[in-house]
Amino acid sequence: MYATEKHLVFQVKDQFFTVNVINVSSIIQMPKVYKVPQAPNYIIGMINVEGDVIPVIDSGKKLMMGGILVEERSQALILQRFDEENDKYHKLGFLVTDIKDVVDVTPSKIRALPISKYHFDERLVEGMHKINEEFCMQISIDNFYKDEIEDLIDKE
Repeated sequence: MYATEKHLVFQVKDQFFTVNVINVSSIIQMPKVYKVPQAPNYIIGMINVEGDVIPVIDSGKKLMMGGILVEERSQALILQRFDEENDKYHKLGFLVTDIKDVVDVTPSKIRALPISKYHFDERLVEGMHKINEEFCMQISIDNFYKDEIEDLIDKE
């Protein structure tokens, strides 16, 4: 018997991705977005979620798949990563096209991404696996917090 983990399946444009539910704080309708001057083009801005100011990225732009149009029904995943050094969680909003399902994933079945076929920062994806008849890419939550994103996260 293989150990499984619960993963949330979501869609960015026409591609499916997964993230471990441990890293999902919530799923929300997009609230008002406050722009951040001179932020990288994939950063939509900051949002207020229950008193927390959270940076939001356009996952389509970050993954070099084209921007996602923010509409009235747009949803964001609020992802979290535990910072052991500061003993707290950091949150990041992740604009997605659609939320699909929660599924069981066997980590040993995740395969390396054939990076030569893709034109985006391969550090953002840990690998691929198949769910039903769809190939899903497993995102690397830690690498979405790197680079310019770290500058926007509250370091208190």
